[in-house]
Amino acid sequence: MKVFNACLIVIKRRYATFVIYFAIFMALLVVITALTSVQSDDGFTGVRPNFTVINRDVDSILISGLISFLSDNGNEIALDDNRSALQDATFNRATDYILFIPHGFSESFLSGAVPVLETVKTIESARGFYADSLVNQYLNMARVYIAAGSGMGEDELVAAVLSDLALEAVAEKRQFGSSVPLESGYRMYNQMMCYIMLVLVILCVTNITMVFRRPDLRMRNMCAPLKPRIMSGQQILVGIIMSIFAWLLMSIIGLLMFGRSLEGTDSRAIALILLNSLIFTLVAMAVAALSGSFVRSANSQNAVANILTLGLCFLGGVFVPLSLLGDGLLAVARFLPTYWNVSALEHIGTLTSFSPEALQPVRQAMLMQLAFAAAIFCVTLVLGKYLSQSERFLSSTRTEFE
Repeated sequence: MKVFNACLIVIKRRYATFVIYFAIFMALLVVITALTSVQSDDGFTGVRPNFTVINRDVDSILISGLISFLSDNGNEIALDDNRSALQDATFNRATDYILFIPHGFSESFLSGAVPVLETVKTIESARGFYADSLVNQYLNMARVYIAAGSGMGEDELVAAVLSDLALEAVAEKRQFGSSVPLESGYRMYNQMMCYIMLVLVILCVTNITMVFRRPDLRMRNMCAPLKPRIMSGQQILVGIIMSIFAWLLMSIIGLLMFGRSLEGTDSRAIALILLNSLIFTLVAMAVAALSGSFVRSANSQNAVANILTLGLCFLGGVFVPLSLLGDGLLAVARFLPTYWNVSALEHIGTLTSFSPEALQPVRQAMLMQLAFAAAIFCVTLVLGKYLSQSERFLSSTRTEFE
């Protein structure tokens, strides 16, 4: 295991660099997850729009009842009947809805007529339309009593309308089954982990391959009793161990971060999430092994670790939701392993059962990732054999040992 020990020495010499990279990327991962995850709230709070009533009619019980009903469902903003003041309040969104009650409205309405009310709503504000619907509810209910010929006085009419509008339907939410939906923040954490995993594994593997590709060290190893495939196998073993260690560490951090929000979630969904991230770790290892065939300096290492990973993540839907990608980009994204990793996460997050039919999309996405890993490894072996027989393979390479 001499090659294995030599790889560990290389990693030990760059230990501080790996720790710094890991700390920075984990902080970035936590921040991105916090900014992009959807915060879910099981409770419900009704919207209370800000409204203003400009009464140009006499004070009546009908109008007082309307203002009382609106106050129960919104916040009254008192403003003067001044054009400039009302325009400023609407522009600055101090009020969402302004209701103008014209002169003679109460008398006309109680006589059975349908007077027209002038209203002003804040542009692109749903609150203004909600306030307008509240006014319509109150007036329509009062119009029903008037049309029915109940013979009520104005005070009795308003009391009956307010009593009817105060009725509320009781809604009860029931959950069938013991599990709860997968927390969106945890899914987003594992989605963003693709980028971190790719960068860390590429940096780790290419640091090892750069050392062993030094011309003098390569020629010396060719004279060693160890066969080339044994040397390569021990290098790959170190890369796999470091990759699994990084996956295990990031998975534990994710479970610690979202442990409370995952209480009650089906353990099978969490297991699928972890299995999917482990499979993508193999993909990252394959990409890193292929990158090691071209990386010959620190500059090219940084270029591959950043440009390649950013391209895979942007086109694969890691940073941009797949639903926002066009048909052309989706067609390209299907040829990337990151697309299938994100697709698997989305299907796992929407699972309502774990039947073979429901798990079919998840299984397909995972198999596609394994196929990408195997294909990339095969390309790496063929390319490595070609480069080992070329003169370029024995050209100068800069490493930290110089």
